[in-house]
Amino acid sequence: MTLWNRGIRQVGCAMLSALAFGGATWMAAVPAVQAQVLFEEEGTLMPMEDEYTFEGEAGQMIKIAMTSDEFDTVLALRDASGQEIAFNDDSARSLNSTIITTLPADGTYTIVARSFSGQGGNYDLMVTPASEYDMAYVEGVEYLFSGDFESAIAAFSRAIELNPEEPLTYLDRGDTYYSMGNIEAVIADYTQAADLYEAQGNMQMAQMLREQLSFLESAPQPPM
Repeated sequence: MTLWNRGIRQVGCAMLSALAFGGATWMAAVPAVQAQVLFEEEGTLMPMEDEYTFEGEAGQMIKIAMTSDEFDTVLALRDASGQEIAFNDDSARSLNSTIITTLPADGTYTIVARSFSGQGGNYDLMVTPASEYDMAYVEGVEYLFSGDFESAIAAFSRAIELNPEEPLTYLDRGDTYYSMGNIEAVIADYTQAADLYEAQGNMQMAQMLREQLSFLESAPQPPM
């Protein structure tokens, strides 16, 4: 049991060298700067789904992010045979979607951008190389969902070393500690996450965490 309800399903981590969207092709060498954007698109769902295809290579690692202020996004990635190989509904405790995955083979891949409710609306879609942080973070999520808490802690800790300013990683490591019954460590990670959210101006998340902390600090501590 964790303190937060999750809706994440992610597979692996990856990077594109050739992208073909809307009939045009972009050739992108593996960038030296992880933040380089390989593809960015704005669209409007009317109302069901949009599809974007690209040519990928085995072992390439990408991060696909879909965001919208108007609806609950859903992302899927299909291989050349049409089989869905990655899926995400809610990511980072939001209604936006992110897939971090390693492409299993050479071929044509299809990104499917959907609305969860079918209502549709405006959205942004971005494909970037997966950073070392992305890779470590998604590894931690996979270990957490599989119940391998020790490995999840190690992966989240590595992600924190790579990007100590990302509050989400402290939250997920705190959730892992909660599953292990280590409330003292949960309090430490939630406190750090709350401080970071507050520094970033996300007062809603900071307040929610401080309420959780108040409950944890006043509750009887379970035996380790």
